Amino acid sequence: MVVGGVGPPAPPPSHPARPTGLFGRPFGWRAVAGGASLAGMTIQTAKLSDPAVRAFVSAVNAHDRDAFMDLLAPGATMSDDGSDRDLADWVDREIFSSNGHLDVDNESSGGRALLAHYRNDTWGEMRTQWRFTVADDGRISRFETGQA
Repeated sequence: MVVGGVGPPAPPPSHPARPTGLFGRPFGWRAVAGGASLAGMTIQTAKLSDPAVRAFVSAVNAHDRDAFMDLLAPGATMSDDGSDRDLADWVDREIFSSNGHLDVDNESSGGRALLAHYRNDTWGEMRTQWRFTVADDGRISRFETGQA
């Protein structure tokens, strides 16, 4: 029953409008091969604080194996999800043979800890964390990564 010419309020929309960015996608989404993913604002590689970490991310994203290997100290080690791995095998499989790419969302510990979206052709995209130990000569002696 309508009283005084005013009916009941309209029900709320089931999907309220969200502001969109370019190409009509909601803000925070970006296209990746095979679809879209949720991502925050990324830090440009050139603006990363630590020079060794900046060079690491640059080498990964440029698929430059020689530059990457030059960044590593002799005897460098790494771990993935808490387990030490053979560095040469892991780097080949997870980065260079599978088109690895890092988009850094956040850095801490003077730029030696990263929160990033990492993607490759094998696993797709995942949110990851990275920690770096840099030797006195400026080369990376250890890095640790895993899902965040």
